[in-house]
Amino acid sequence: MATSAETPAPAVARVTVSDTLPEGLQGTIVFHSDREGRSKLLTLDLPSRTVRALTSGTEHHDVEPAWAPDGRSVAFSSTRFDGRTFDLAVIEAGSATARRLTTDLAFDRHPAWSRDGRSLWYASERDGTQAVFRVQLDSGAVARQSPAPERALMPAPAPDGARLAFVMGGPDGLQVVVQDLVSGAVTRVTSGPDAAAWPAWSPDGGRLACIRLRAGGGRLELRDIATGAIDAIAIDGLPELREPAWSPDGRFLVVSASASAGPTADFDLVLVVPGPSAAAIRLTAGRGSDGAPSWTIR
Repeated sequence: MATSAETPAPAVARVTVSDTLPEGLQGTIVFHSDREGRSKLLTLDLPSRTVRALTSGTEHHDVEPAWAPDGRSVAFSSTRFDGRTFDLAVIEAGSATARRLTTDLAFDRHPAWSRDGRSLWYASERDGTQAVFRVQLDSGAVARQSPAPERALMPAPAPDGARLAFVMGGPDGLQVVVQDLVSGAVTRVTSGPDAAAWPAWSPDGGRLACIRLRAGGGRLELRDIATGAIDAIAIDGLPELREPAWSPDGRFLVVSASASAGPTADFDLVLVVPGPSAAAIRLTAGRGSDGAPSWTIR
């Protein structure tokens, strides 16, 4: 596996969370939340800040939603089908019926759409070790993508359809790698001592975001693919960061953030404005943990 040149540790912009949203914010964010009990999918309309339920039910969990490229349907992971394991499903926006995509007894998690909307990348232990797979929506055919025997999870396809970022285990813990989908070559993008997780490509494919997991508090890192330059952002008072997602225009990101980890964690969605005037704005609050945001312009 090739290793990209690691740049020096970046300066970290520290920001304080506020409640004032930028003008003209557009689109809809889908996310999971356990505010009403077991985790379900909710949508947040940004212009009105209205939250609506996308899925319902008290006997199962729906988690890790991802908007399809056309913004008309959502892929997610759910225990609704057998009550024991997480399987992948797709639901049309505004529909009450979800279509099951996987049936293996292993947990199938972290769905991510292909560029053409015809398949999903995801993580599963169906081969005995957590790895990245791809399922075709029309046929249900499943194929492994990440190399054996390394642990791999959190797939994130690039907008050009030619590269796939994911998290791979190694001697220095979890790190972000990028795989060329034609040659299969894998290049490590991050390295220790801090683990890296939840890669997310910018809409133009020029930057790759991830969360650096640090004992003193996590930070959001944005890496320029061409130059290797890194912008890093930490949010004061919210050291636990997860699951960055880009806005469709690439101007903003949304993350889930909490003041603490473990049993006391209470994750909310926070909008992050990168760049010289870095800022963080709270999108959700209240009981329950909100996470795994995905943003569409619709």
